[in-house]
Amino acid sequence: MFYKQSIFLLFIVIFCDDTLAKVAPDYIKPCPGLKSECLEKNIQETIPAFVKGIASIGINSSDPLYQDKIELELPGGLKINFRDGVMTGLKKCVVESASYQDLEAQLSLRCNLTIKGKYTAKGRVLIVTINGDGDAKIKTPNIHFDSKLIFEDVTRNGVVYRVVKDYKVKYRFGDRVTFVFTNLFKGNKELSETVLAFLNENWKQIVEEFGTPVVETIIRLTFDNIKQFFEHIPKDELIVD
Repeated sequence: MFYKQSIFLLFIVIFCDDTLAKVAPDYIKPCPGLKSECLEKNIQETIPAFVKGIASIGINSSDPLYQDKIELELPGGLKINFRDGVMTGLKKCVVESASYQDLEAQLSLRCNLTIKGKYTAKGRVLIVTINGDGDAKIKTPNIHFDSKLIFEDVTRNGVVYRVVKDYKVKYRFGDRVTFVFTNLFKGNKELSETVLAFLNENWKQIVEEFGTPVVETIIRLTFDNIKQFFEHIPKDELIVD
């Protein structure tokens, strides 16, 4: 009788240990054979939950994405300080394509992003000089991200992880970017509104010349979370034959 009870208890311990050992959240569903159709569907379904963060493995929220401070020194001697920044919109990104082959993944997303925060700015933007301190809001509808991720297998404590070795991201703006900056000229509302209208009329030139540091910061913070995910989730929880 004691022998049978011991075997039963051992079975329970082994089963519970295996259950507790699972690291990936329940919403992560592997794609057998890593077929593109399945990857596109699963990634699309996963995004709204993933961007909330996974506290148990140190992944912060991506939507909203918070950044206390960004200091930029841009062409023309323009110095911008963003603070209390918040970006939203990643949870509604649309997966346009996804593929995986030979330790290399390709992922294309289309997103509508909004960035809000406080700013100070001083310097020259194209042909105008600004000296501002106020609220900022930038809307980027239909911004496209084309990503390539390179993976490699690493083993830690007998567990294999398929981690992100490197990544590259290209982006393009699909529609008009709009800016709202209050107080672009301290104490001069009329001049501030005139310069703001100029910025919005010349949005394409503005984002081409000054947008790269902001977008690259967003990409870096987002991919820090993606890399953290693959560093902590065992390969066998993500990839099945």
